[in-house]
Amino acid sequence: MGRIDSTNKTYSVGELAAVTGVTVRTLQHYDNIGLLPTPGRTDGGRRYYTEEDMLCLEQIIFYKSLGLSLKEIRDKVVKRPTLSQIKQILNEHEVVLYKKIEDAHASIAAIEACRTAIAAGNYPSWQLLTGFIRSLQNSSLIDWGQYTFNDDQKEVLGKRFTKEQDAFDLYHTWRVLALKAATLAKSGASPDDPAAQDLAADCWKMVLEVTGGDADQIDTFAQVQGDRAAWPEGDRDLMDASQAFIDLAVKHYLASRPSDIDENRGGSKINE
Repeated sequence: MGRIDSTNKTYSVGELAAVTGVTVRTLQHYDNIGLLPTPGRTDGGRRYYTEEDMLCLEQIIFYKSLGLSLKEIRDKVVKRPTLSQIKQILNEHEVVLYKKIEDAHASIAAIEACRTAIAAGNYPSWQLLTGFIRSLQNSSLIDWGQYTFNDDQKEVLGKRFTKEQDAFDLYHTWRVLALKAATLAKSGASPDDPAAQDLAADCWKMVLEVTGGDADQIDTFAQVQGDRAAWPEGDRDLMDASQAFIDLAVKHYLASRPSDIDENRGGSKINE
């Protein structure tokens, strides 16, 4: 059994609890499950913790605040982690958190799609939306890491998406619009209905914001769209279910606003 090293600071159970803000009962629980075993006792039989134990507890508290379970944390906490070990743990959990965000966005998109169908005076297609929620929750922007972009596409998209958040914002915007379109199409709405035209306006706005009317960017996005057989399955299915309706709605929208085409000539290529 260990003994206090007089050259290192030690903490009693109560002292460690006070310093870190956890309860004594929590420390006892961590000890019982082997997450943070009490390393030794004083000559008087009192349990004590070392500075290394303090570091381990700080890791436990941090990882717990990120949403990891105690079971997951047990395999990640080490007494003297290297920077590379910490980086790997953070990267792994970041992927998990992004997946949760994607799942939430898929559910929000379904809610907005329901509202769009209601605005058009139609009942939402529960079966369609349920299917897409399940499909989209199994497909995320992370899956696009498996898609092979050619050098020209990488160059153009690299200029457009200088920040990861830009890509996520576009991805989520597209998903919401596509799910709305699929819902309207399934409910029998006409592309020239007011709800469909509101959707078309949002789609056109997205195109202009993404491309700025730049021909190279428009061609690049059109190429990726044309290669959707290689897309992640959930996104490919959503594109197949929504694109025809979006094209018709946007075509009608632009026909009623010729000035928009004149000001952004070439932008309609995105729908070809």
